[in-house]
Amino acid sequence: MSRTASAVRVERQTTETELVSRLEGARSRIEQRFLDGGVVLLAVLDVLNRLVASLENLSRSLDDETAEATIGRLVATVDHLTALPAIEDTRQQRLAGVAVTKKSLCTYIADMQETLRYLRTFATTAKITGAAIPDFSGFAEEILERIQFGTREVNALGAKIDTLGSVIDAASAGGGEALERFRRSVPDIAGNLSRNAAELTSQRKHLSQLAGKVGSSARLVQTKVATTLSSMQIGDITRQRIEHCQSAFAFLEEYLAAATLDGEAAGRLTVLVRHLVHDQLVEITSDFGRECKTVVGTIRSFGADIDRLMALYGDMDATDGHSADRAMRTLEADIDAARTVVRDIEQAAGKANALGTSTVETVQELLKGVKTIQLVRTDIHYMALNTNLRCSKLGEEGRAINVVTAELRSFSAQLDETAERILTELQSLEGDAVKLGEAGNAAGGSLDAHLEEVLEHIRRAGDRMEEDMAALRDCGADISAKASRTIAGLDFNAELGDVLADCAASAGTLIDRDMPDTAGLEDAMADLGSRIARVYTMASEREIHMRVFGGMIDAQAAQTVAMSDEDLFDDALF
Repeated sequence: MSRTASAVRVERQTTETELVSRLEGARSRIEQRFLDGGVVLLAVLDVLNRLVASLENLSRSLDDETAEATIGRLVATVDHLTALPAIEDTRQQRLAGVAVTKKSLCTYIADMQETLRYLRTFATTAKITGAAIPDFSGFAEEILERIQFGTREVNALGAKIDTLGSVIDAASAGGGEALERFRRSVPDIAGNLSRNAAELTSQRKHLSQLAGKVGSSARLVQTKVATTLSSMQIGDITRQRIEHCQSAFAFLEEYLAAATLDGEAAGRLTVLVRHLVHDQLVEITSDFGRECKTVVGTIRSFGADIDRLMALYGDMDATDGHSADRAMRTLEADIDAARTVVRDIEQAAGKANALGTSTVETVQELLKGVKTIQLVRTDIHYMALNTNLRCSKLGEEGRAINVVTAELRSFSAQLDETAERILTELQSLEGDAVKLGEAGNAAGGSLDAHLEEVLEHIRRAGDRMEEDMAALRDCGADISAKASRTIAGLDFNAELGDVLADCAASAGTLIDRDMPDTAGLEDAMADLGSRIARVYTMASEREIHMRVFGGMIDAQAAQTVAMSDEDLFDDALF
């Protein structure tokens, strides 16, 4: 290379070093600024994604068919709950009926015991009166034994009836007070359950509608943030184009170091590259300003959307969100109160069932005892009749005994009449006992078990809803904070547009004359121009390049030139 060419190279390096340094500073600032902005926007997009996911979870829990079915079962259960006082009233009435029958039985048992005492007295008198008659003493002793046996059986019946009475008294204890308490509490509890279930259904529906509106608004902001992130690729495109300008100077230096151009030709080629870089920087500054205006405008618009979103979310959280939470927990408290009453009623019903069952069993035992007493009465009757027949043969001696045995037959008949009354009462008692068991059963099984199942579903739904609302509140706080920081700090053009304009102006100062004469530079322009063009990624870069260097580029570049700027921009993005 000649000395003149060497001098041109030194001068070129000196004048271009400052511009290259400015370009590197611009490239570095743009890269970092857009990287930081992208991180912030990605954080906003992430919290928006979480907000939408939380809203979808909340909507699913609000529209949960299981929860709706649970509330439906609760409403049906309220009908059974409302019927409980009437069931308890019937039970108390039948229990009172059993108690009345028991008292009648006690009266008849006392009559039997009194009759047996008279029979024993007459039998003893007959024994004394006939003491002088042969074999009569043993016969009278036999009658006494049957009377004593009958007495033991009647006493046993009396003991069983007394035991039954104790059970009835225990089952009846506080029955009136309990029934009055049920009558006072059940209507209020049933009314609260029905009212709160209806209110909860309404609030869940309204909250679901609000969640849908918040979700639609959040998705709109999502789309705008995603669009902004895509538009922010202008930062990466601008960084690449600055690097291409830097590469143009690097390729020029490499070419001149290896070429055999004289100083005048090297100077013209250098001016040509300077014009290329200047034109590229002017275009870069213009494109950057235009795209940044779009980015900043979009950011400002979704900032307003976020404000509206947060206002709508605040309405949902402050009103229906808390109302639905409270209604859910109020409903749980109502169900707990209902279960307390229901358990009392079902415990009483259980006692009624047990009493009914034991009474039926006792009646069967009493029936056997009464039949035994009837047999005893028959034995006494015939034994007394036989005594009358024997005494009639004794003449005057047997007359006194006949009088006594006639009384025995008369009183044994009374014993039989009393036994018949007892049998009638026992049959009535058995019927009342069966009905008592029926009155103790609520329709559809244990109401407390139904309420427990409903309570578990309501509690799970309430817990899930609280979790979803808590997640929404966290997302809301994150969006509010991150959106504010984003809107305040993402005016890229205000910070970086001036830097690019300064670089373009600096490149303009290197151009002290018009486009040079390219005669004799054809080979150099083709070689150097091809190297520079290979790094381009945008159609506009190639158009500027062709205006400055002219000619055709290689096949790959030619194919790229055929693509539009939008295609190349999309290709750069994705």
